[in-house]
Amino acid sequence: MQTAQFWENVFTPYRRKILYPVAAIGAGIFLPLAVYDFMQGRQLIGAILVCIVAMLATDAIALSRRKAPPVPFALLIVPACAGVGMSLAQQGIYGALWSFPVMILAFFAMPRAVANLVATTIIAFGTLLLATSQDFGTTLRYFLALSFSLAVINVMLNVITSLHQRLIEQSITDPLTGAFNRRHMDDNVEEVIERFRRSGAPASALVLDIDHFKQINDRRGHEAGDETLKAVVSLVRERCRKLDMIFRQGGEEFLVLLPDTRTAEAMMVAENLRRSIADASLLQGERVTVSIGVGELRANDDAKVWLKRVDDALYRAKKSGRNRVTGTDLRIVPSNTSQLRALSAS
Repeated sequence: MQTAQFWENVFTPYRRKILYPVAAIGAGIFLPLAVYDFMQGRQLIGAILVCIVAMLATDAIALSRRKAPPVPFALLIVPACAGVGMSLAQQGIYGALWSFPVMILAFFAMPRAVANLVATTIIAFGTLLLATSQDFGTTLRYFLALSFSLAVINVMLNVITSLHQRLIEQSITDPLTGAFNRRHMDDNVEEVIERFRRSGAPASALVLDIDHFKQINDRRGHEAGDETLKAVVSLVRERCRKLDMIFRQGGEEFLVLLPDTRTAEAMMVAENLRRSIADASLLQGERVTVSIGVGELRANDDAKVWLKRVDDALYRAKKSGRNRVTGTDLRIVPSNTSQLRALSAS
C-alpha cells in the first residue's frame, strides 16, 4: 500500500468516528469565541467563526444520526484558513495560535498530500503576515514551531502507515509459507467471479497438492515438511505472473488463482509448475512432486461450485497416480511437450 493512499485506505472506515467528536467539540469551542469577537468589534472574524460553527454543528447532527455529513469537512479548511489569516492580521501572535489546530484539522479532513500543501501554505502566509506586526524573533519562533509540528505529524503518519501495512500483511498471509491465507482467498475468488459477471473476463484456478506430504513429515520431520512447503510456494511465485495469486488452503494444499486465463493456458501453466517442481531440488535426497487440478470459471458458477469442480479434478489426478495435472473436463495433461502444444490449440 502506498503512502499517498494512506488516508483513504486506513482512516476511511473510522472517519465518522473521528469527525463526529471533532465537529461537536469544535462547534462548542468556536461559538463562544464568535460571540466574544462580535463583542470586541471584530465582526469579520466573528462572522467567519459563526460560519464554521454552523458547518460543524450541521455535520455533527448528521453524524450523530449515522448519516453522511452534508458539508464536506474539506470545505471547513477554507473559512478556517481565512479565520487564521484575519486573526494574524488583527491579533498578531495571539491569532497565530489558531494555526496549529487548523493545520491538524487539515490532516483529518483531507488526503495527506493535500493536507501537507495546506499546512505549508499556512506556514508560509502566516509567517509573512506575522512579520508585518511582530519582531523577527517572534516570527521565527512561529515558523519553526509550525514547521516542527508538521514534521512530527508526518513522522507519526509514516509510523502508522508502516504498522498498518504490517497488520494487513499479517491478516492476509499464511505465516509459514508467505502465501495468502484462506480468508484472503475467499475475498479474491469472489472478486474474480464478480468481474466475470460484469465484464465476462475469464479466470481459472489450480488446486495444487504435494504428493505424499505426510510421509515427508514422518520420515524427515516437520521442519523438513515446512521447508518443502515454503520452497513450493517460492517456486510457484517465480513461475507465475505478477497478477496471479497463490493461497494456502490448508496443510499441503494450495490454490493458484489465474485471472484472464482460459482452460488451455491454465493447463499449460499447471503442467509447467508440475514439471518444475518435480525437476527442482526442493528436499535434499528426495524428489518432491505435486498433483494439480485445473478448472475455468463457468457461467452461473459461485465460489463453492467452481472450487468443488477443481477439487474433484485434483482428486482424479491423485487417484490416477499423482504427479500429474487433471482438468475439470477429465483430461489428464501429458508430459510430452508436443502433446501439450496440441492440447492448447484444441
